[in-house]
Amino acid sequence: MPTLADLRPVPVGRVTDEALVALERRMLTVVRSNDAFDADAPCQAVVAALYHLASGGRRVRATLALHAGNSLGLGRKDSETLAATCELLHNASLVHDDLQDRDTHRRGQASVWHRFGDEVAICAGDLLLSASYLALSQFDRVACLPELFALVHACVRDAVRGQCAEFGPPPGNGATTHDFEKIALTKSGALLSLPTELALVAAGQHRALGQARHAAEQFALGYQIYDDLLDVEDDAARHALESRWQQGDAHANACNIVLVLQADMTRADARNVAAQIGLQHLQLAASASAELPFHAGGALHTIAMQFHEKLRAIE
Repeated sequence: MPTLADLRPVPVGRVTDEALVALERRMLTVVRSNDAFDADAPCQAVVAALYHLASGGRRVRATLALHAGNSLGLGRKDSETLAATCELLHNASLVHDDLQDRDTHRRGQASVWHRFGDEVAICAGDLLLSASYLALSQFDRVACLPELFALVHACVRDAVRGQCAEFGPPPGNGATTHDFEKIALTKSGALLSLPTELALVAAGQHRALGQARHAAEQFALGYQIYDDLLDVEDDAARHALESRWQQGDAHANACNIVLVLQADMTRADARNVAAQIGLQHLQLAASASAELPFHAGGALHTIAMQFHEKLRAIE
């Protein structure tokens, strides 16, 4: 298997600062559409959704969509449409995720539910979800829309399954690495794969869909492990305080691979093993994304390599 040193990143020069600024304007316009924002009596769901979008973020999914769309010749407007669709979906999931996890902060500011309340947070997440479909409806190649809408639904369905698995009944014998992977793949992998898959479908490159999904899933696993290593102490403290299940909170451990592995080894060893697994997944993501047609996976390739280096730094 080639190492990451053997893989050369494809420059992601197709995604400019101007394109990302235009994307932000596009998302705000879609969320405010149909006079939903009334200055005299503003809808709190709209206010909350705009508040959340203004907090920023890396816009990884937008970058993936913009790069793939431009690489495959979709044009600026249609690439931007796919990027807005994916980012609005992702941000809807974040609003609902913070509510379910009771996380009080997101991107350095109060999370939507913490600032506006549970009820408004649910509505704001729903609004962002619906706005993603409105964004996609503006895709110029109308003949592609039925397949694109079906693909969006399939990815949202998978993400919902992952979220339900995270909050479902705990495994009888405690969480395993298989449980961790299942949740990470469905909860994160689908929405990470969606940007590239949408662009491939729109460009008629259906044969590459499996490769795109494989690359995104490997990245999702590697990124989740990286995130778990950063959060393991906080997660362990939180799990120790919670008593959601009669025999401890074994299921919650499935959200953090270090805590899962720790059942059979010390935490230090579990961290090392988790890091090695994460590095392998990120290497596979870089390899798989580099093989997509017309360098459509160039952005994911570069991002996977960046996180590979970050993970090595915290080994």
